[in-house]
Amino acid sequence: MFDDPAMDPAWFDIEPDVFFGPLGHSCGFIPGAPNIVDDVDKTDVKQSTETSTETPMSFGGISDSNLWAPEAQMHTSAIITDEREHEMAYLIRHFTEAIGPWMDLFDQDKHFSNLVPLKALRDALLRNAIAAVAAKQLGRVKGTKSYVGVQSQKPSTMEVMHDVPVNDWYYKAANYYDKAIAFSRLYLQSISGALSSPPSPDMQLTAALANSDDLLVAVSIFSLYESLDNLDMSWLQHLAGFKTLLNTLTPDQQDQSSLPSNPTLTVGRRASFWNFARADYQAAYINNQRTFLNTEDLPLWRTSGLQLSASSSLYDKPLEIKNDPHHCREIAETVSHTLLWLLLRVMNYLASDRDTDPSNRQAQWTQLTTQLTDWHNHLPPTFQPVAQIRYPMSTRTSHLTEVFFTMPVCAAALQLYHFARILLLLHKPIQSSDSHAASSPVLDALLASSAEALKHAHRIIGIALGRPPPAVRVEMLLPLFIAGVCLEDDEERRVLLELLRAIEMDTGCETAGRCQELTRRWEWSMLAGQQDNNVMVDMAM
Repeated sequence: MFDDPAMDPAWFDIEPDVFFGPLGHSCGFIPGAPNIVDDVDKTDVKQSTETSTETPMSFGGISDSNLWAPEAQMHTSAIITDEREHEMAYLIRHFTEAIGPWMDLFDQDKHFSNLVPLKALRDALLRNAIAAVAAKQLGRVKGTKSYVGVQSQKPSTMEVMHDVPVNDWYYKAANYYDKAIAFSRLYLQSISGALSSPPSPDMQLTAALANSDDLLVAVSIFSLYESLDNLDMSWLQHLAGFKTLLNTLTPDQQDQSSLPSNPTLTVGRRASFWNFARADYQAAYINNQRTFLNTEDLPLWRTSGLQLSASSSLYDKPLEIKNDPHHCREIAETVSHTLLWLLLRVMNYLASDRDTDPSNRQAQWTQLTTQLTDWHNHLPPTFQPVAQIRYPMSTRTSHLTEVFFTMPVCAAALQLYHFARILLLLHKPIQSSDSHAASSPVLDALLASSAEALKHAHRIIGIALGRPPPAVRVEMLLPLFIAGVCLEDDEERRVLLELLRAIEMDTGCETAGRCQELTRRWEWSMLAGQQDNNVMVDMAM
């Protein structure tokens, strides 16, 4: 699985001492410190020698007061605690309103927005993970929070943090992240202990599974934290760790003839699984590697809610998927999840050895193309735009439009569909008999593929120009990039760069690298790129 020498599978060993190192402090934020604990987390910390089948740090206090300040410093401690509680309330609310919806884009139950903050009330791991990613995102957007429209009521106290320098948000983020990593060590100890030698199998295993759900949620948040700036490989290491934990906790299902008919995952694990699938296709594309998830493990995907069959059919009852008017949200989720599975399969096709049997590669390409066509042919009505107008351009030859959908997940899934179609068109196998030919049929086929890819690119850009919610905009970074590769018109290229740069300004997700790569591919000079930046600033003013 780990072909990249920079990826060390031991980093996510299930044994805590291997996973975190002897100090349980992997980030190195405060070297030599075994744990970071403040007054906000005081009531959640158990004695280090205590063993329990309950979720670590979920209940109770501690009897030994050696960790805390003496009585003479209680007043100062209370002031600090009030400030920290205000800060934590601010960050939890920001996560719930701004970042949780990103993670819930493909989840109709909105687990990360609605339930994870509730669990964080009495769970130090989740609370610090939430605070870490919220603080880092605020640092990325220079502390600005967007308010929906103009309201007469002034913001509540918990919505406002005055005079926090940008660097302070990064400092706070690193602090919370380090604490979350330290707390997750106890979860790993509980899980590995319960799975290795449970003294009371039923009770211990149940507790371990509950702990593992919270840990999977936390690792999903860790991955988002690391991916905001894409500066290193840490987010890929979290994906590797997630897969290791998932393999440890998921029973091995080898019998493909007996596929589970209904999902059996808990709500938290299912939400984390689909977040992992989204990160998995991004990691696979960026690093040109196979996905962590096995797309051919049909029992796994059936358990996660899909209706796949061994005969390559996407749905048990395709007509009900297309025409059922009574279960719109459930069907939209199933259809979108099916598209994610198809996209992961496309990534594995791209990463496969180019020297394999050409007939096998052609068969893979044909099957993927057929399945994507079948997926698109059975879209329910929720995948139809409710508003669509021509995008104003200086030239009437442009085919750009603004498109708006009622359900964000439908907009995101359609962008990923067009993304997958472009990738297959750009990596269509060339028959050996035609590889040296310069005949008009071969050239015509290449030109046709280029024209078709451009149509898909325009569809991706049209959804982006409709300015969907931030959750969709965060998901469209790779689709917009690959759409930009297909563009030939300079004005359309400038529009696309504006879209990418605006996403970074509004959400904090890094897009500068992709903009630079596109200008390099287009052979635009640095001066032209600077002029585009000036245009962007003028538009913002």
